[in-house]
Amino acid sequence: MDLERDIEEKLINRLTQGVSQWTRRDDIKTVSQLWDNFFKILSKNNKAQLHDQPLTENEKNTIRTQITKPNFYQAAKFMVGANRQVKFHLKREDSTLPDADLTILDNTNIAGGTSVYEVVHQIQLARKFELDQDRRSDVTLLINGLPMIHIELKKPSESIIKAFNQIQKYINEAKFTDIFCFIKMFVVSNKTITRYISAGQSLREKFLTAWVDDKNQRVDNYLDFAREVLSIPQAHHMLADYTVLDNQAKNIILLRPYQIHAIKAIFKASREQKSGYIWHTTDSGKTLTSYKVARNLLQIPSIQKTVFLIDRQDLDVQTVSAFEAYAYNDTINVDDTDNSYDLANQLIDNEKKVIVTTRQKLQAIFRRIDEQKDNLSKKYLKLKDVKLAFVVDECHRAVTPSQKKELEGFFKNSLWYGFTGTPIMDKNARAENGNDARTTKGLYGDLLHTYTIKNAIADNAVLGFQITNIGQENVEDEENTEKWDKLYLKDVHMKAVVKKILNLAYVKQGLKDGNRYAAIFTTSSIKQAQKYYHIFRDIANGESEIKVPKVIKEKAVDFPRVTITYSISQNENDSKDNQDDMKDSLKDYNAMFGTNFEMGQIDAYNRNVNDRLARKSKQYQAPSQQLDIVIVVDRLLTGFDSPTLSTLYIDRRPMNPQNMIQAFSRTNRIYDNTKQWGQIVTFQYPETYKKKIDEAIQLYSNGAATSDITAPVWTESRKKYIAARNGINQYLLDKKALDRIVDAPMEEMKAFARDFQKFDKAFVAIQTYDEYYNQDELPEKERISIPALTDEELEHLQGVYSNVIEKIRVDGGDGGNPDPEFDWEYELTPIYNNKIDERYITNLIQNVVSDTDESELFLNEKDVEEIDETIDNLEKINKPKADIIRSLWDKVKQNPQEYAGTSISQLVEDLINKENHRLMQEFADKYKVDYNDLRYVINNYVSDGDSTRQKGMAEMIDKEAYKKFKDAYPDTELKTLLKWKHKIRQEVDTFYTDKIKPLMYTE
Repeated sequence: MDLERDIEEKLINRLTQGVSQWTRRDDIKTVSQLWDNFFKILSKNNKAQLHDQPLTENEKNTIRTQITKPNFYQAAKFMVGANRQVKFHLKREDSTLPDADLTILDNTNIAGGTSVYEVVHQIQLARKFELDQDRRSDVTLLINGLPMIHIELKKPSESIIKAFNQIQKYINEAKFTDIFCFIKMFVVSNKTITRYISAGQSLREKFLTAWVDDKNQRVDNYLDFAREVLSIPQAHHMLADYTVLDNQAKNIILLRPYQIHAIKAIFKASREQKSGYIWHTTDSGKTLTSYKVARNLLQIPSIQKTVFLIDRQDLDVQTVSAFEAYAYNDTINVDDTDNSYDLANQLIDNEKKVIVTTRQKLQAIFRRIDEQKDNLSKKYLKLKDVKLAFVVDECHRAVTPSQKKELEGFFKNSLWYGFTGTPIMDKNARAENGNDARTTKGLYGDLLHTYTIKNAIADNAVLGFQITNIGQENVEDEENTEKWDKLYLKDVHMKAVVKKILNLAYVKQGLKDGNRYAAIFTTSSIKQAQKYYHIFRDIANGESEIKVPKVIKEKAVDFPRVTITYSISQNENDSKDNQDDMKDSLKDYNAMFGTNFEMGQIDAYNRNVNDRLARKSKQYQAPSQQLDIVIVVDRLLTGFDSPTLSTLYIDRRPMNPQNMIQAFSRTNRIYDNTKQWGQIVTFQYPETYKKKIDEAIQLYSNGAATSDITAPVWTESRKKYIAARNGINQYLLDKKALDRIVDAPMEEMKAFARDFQKFDKAFVAIQTYDEYYNQDELPEKERISIPALTDEELEHLQGVYSNVIEKIRVDGGDGGNPDPEFDWEYELTPIYNNKIDERYITNLIQNVVSDTDESELFLNEKDVEEIDETIDNLEKINKPKADIIRSLWDKVKQNPQEYAGTSISQLVEDLINKENHRLMQEFADKYKVDYNDLRYVINNYVSDGDSTRQKGMAEMIDKEAYKKFKDAYPDTELKTLLKWKHKIRQEVDTFYTDKIKPLMYTE
């Protein structure tokens, strides 16, 4: 069996093979040695700036103090530098010496120049807190002496999640501070499975990323991953060219492999002076990819400017906002003025830069040129010769074939790169219009890189869809649209739809799990949207016979917060009615959120709706500032990005394939473990919708089956669940026999683990269906007739599984040849509602504390009430934990600014750990047992029959401990060692059950 040290050695050997790769540094084992090495490299690379006068200790301390940052993001901001170089201005201690501009990192010299690449391992990470312990890291990669990539390794029989959790533990223990703050990328591997993730204070397992090659083939083996990703120059490019800082979310973003392959493909095409397009499925991060393309194309000498082209109608949505967030720490000019004169000047100046502009501004320049004709200024004559690369996100929406033809006709030296998740193909080509291009290929050129929705789901880059088509199952005359259109516009249908939405929201919008995901509700017309808004408003005002279900009110007392948005045109016949209706909607909105929008501020209102729905800005992460449902006609159905948006409700005819996939894809961004699917609910033409959805999915997944993209229907999931449930019933007949499985032969343990994994997956899946919670409304044959398991039974099964899986890993791991029916990486999902409530509460508190950059912080009264109420609810289930969370919340309320930028979940965990320590120390002092022995017993607590626990218990309650107990309590009734041992065993059981177990942190 491979040992971690053997795996480590093989990895380091691979990293150091070949010319200009990593240099092994076995002599570096401590943080102080890392700093010595950094200053040695810094001095060597800056001899001229230092005038051959070495850095003094005071100067080194100054540099060290000023370049180290409190977290990974702040360090990454510093490492952006300017013009791809990171410098530090040093005022010399010797005043006779000139100031020195020291180059720390030069990204213009990747794999050459002053770049130094080294690999270290087993670095000592000293404890930061009294209760911590010293650690040793696995493998760290240094560029110019600074730790930039860290790798944690496990044996093949262990899960990479262990390595992932270990990294998070190091972060929680403040091990990755000081010189380690410069880490941008973490890698975890167990030899056969390898993933990477960007550095952050709170890592999320969902964002562990697998590497795929340019053909979308998975690269899992750690040595292959090292060759593909961690070799030089690729590793340096990952950090310098394929990393983005999101100023809005304060995150480091490492591009996914398909994004990197797309950028490389465009680079290759641009060097060959070819245009083309990228087909990346909707919501796979096209805007981010196109941003990096626009930025990185400037490195090509033949390109003077890159122009990120958008349509003016998109200015009120997220594209410019996203660019500004990405470009905040970069040298990009986001042109958001209405001045086409300035745009012309920017296009012909000598500065290499990215310009974000609209086609309307470019067309304004053309009009001016036409007006001046023979009297053109030199400025406009120069424009035609500028060598431009146009980057067009959502390329069909931003520019039409005729508009592109006009732009290309003027800018003769231009290259065009379009991004789309739904390319126009021969099967859904545009209608003929002279010689205008009818397909994406005809408009932009060859397809340069493909990443379909099937690829994205397989890579966990996006979620699949759970589709519910509601209506009569067999509508024989469904093609009679005139008849059905009239029926669908009647009040009885619309009220039934609203009632159904309110019932579905419990599952679809995540309220059952303590979440509150957002939804978009799209209708066939503005008039219909307004009618729906009035129905929802009457419900909110208590003026409707329709009521919000009690189960939802228990989770969110003010659900749903609803608003409406649509385009208002002065030229429409019914424009005045629409405007009057919108005035009323604005009044409601202002009352709901304390805003002051008027009809003259519709654009600002729409931006505000977008922000509240997206929930990306800190101020809109507060629960009281969020929207639950936004009613639209066409707005927000393309380009809108929000990971917390889970559901699209549709009450309109089926759209064309590209618009359908675009709309569906608003819902399937990955967010957390409880968001399993993008939820799609249709309320018209169910049979037609099913057919059209199948066609659209096949078209935009290169012919994949619908089952590869969507969740099974209820009846299929029910069948799987019943089969999986029957598979574990045998283990529930005898609880003592269940406990003994951990000591059973290896094949029996594996059989149980396989059976339990199948059950747990099926159980999680079945709970994503509304039918699961409303089985009384189903026909008898569609119900689950098996009685539900109790929480106690579920917990017992999970406890045995956890012990069995650990024993299999230690004693019988299959290494590189795993059982195909056995998932080594499987992670259990939480059972208890109180676990979900706990996470929900910490998230609520987290939402009201702002980033470190913000100077003012206030608590909204509604937020305070909601958090107080949820803590009260937790107290009914788990008082010890509720008391701890309340103690922290009380402190936050007293001084919120003190907690700005802190991790609330980590603070709660720290408080729980301290309380656990206090309780165990109190128990050890009372019964005179060794604290460390007690801690071992508690940490390995399973049941009386567990051998590991028995061994620890025997060591704790020996003769020496009994003697100490008798000395402390000479009058004790426990006169014999045997009686004392029996008593202590009972006390440990009670202590664990009553004191420790309620505090187990499950975040």
